Amino acid sequence: MAAYVQNMHRIPRVIDYMDALSAGIARQSQLAPKFKRWLYRIEYRRLKIYETKVFDYFDGKIIISNADRKLIQHTENHLINIIPNGVDTTFFKPLSLPQIRKGPPILLFSGNMSYPPNVDAAKQLVNEVLPLVKTPDVRVLIAGTNPAPEVCALASNQVEVSGWMDDIRSAYSRATLFVAPLRIGTGQQNKILEAMAMGLPCITTQHVASGFPSMKKVAPLQIANSPQSLALQIDYLLGHPTQSQNLGSLSRHWVEKHCDWSALAEKLAANLVHSMSNETEFSAWPNQTPTS
Repeated sequence: MAAYVQNMHRIPRVIDYMDALSAGIARQSQLAPKFKRWLYRIEYRRLKIYETKVFDYFDGKIIISNADRKLIQHTENHLINIIPNGVDTTFFKPLSLPQIRKGPPILLFSGNMSYPPNVDAAKQLVNEVLPLVKTPDVRVLIAGTNPAPEVCALASNQVEVSGWMDDIRSAYSRATLFVAPLRIGTGQQNKILEAMAMGLPCITTQHVASGFPSMKKVAPLQIANSPQSLALQIDYLLGHPTQSQNLGSLSRHWVEKHCDWSALAEKLAANLVHSMSNETEFSAWPNQTPTS
């Protein structure tokens, strides 16, 4: 969308990068068939150049995390303000019906299940992590829209692939733990913020944790970067329900304090106001004629 406003020099403009899309394409290339990887490399180079180019079109810039800001290859990328994703903590909240989580333990992973990083994570959870879990009768629930054929093929007596759900909270309410073994992708994972807001203990990778906002008190996530360590974390939390419940409570409190939309909306509004106070500079586009 940046191209639509690049010549509008008489009004202040703000770009929300969201995340470093070029880095996401580079990471997705790891999953692509070998004969397609050259296409990803071309797209990565084009996106990296364009992300740098559009920086100078705008008076204000925002992005979702410090990790993504560092991936924008502009000499002044430190000027990009970090505004993390938020979650509606009045909508996503722990249910007052603890009996819903009775029965066999359920490991939940959710998201757009046609998105390559999510497909990879779902396959790793079922094929590589689940066989190493020693706790008996563990089930996996993969919830989310448009499951790819590879995801649908994971369904079994032990694995449920739900597809689209009218209310994703029903998946969170059934789960014992949220497990997100994401290895690729960029940005901040809304699915984990929602799970944390619902009071679910979350196990994920350092790759995901690096996308969370930097605070004095880090997000209460259990970090594991291999199938073996993921399985160990799962077994530990399932075997220690008190610690698991405490982790869920800490997660809810952390999200309320740092990722509630009300606080983040104020930060976004302040950023927009600050950007409006900047003078627009015609000199940044010396070969273009300002529009009236």
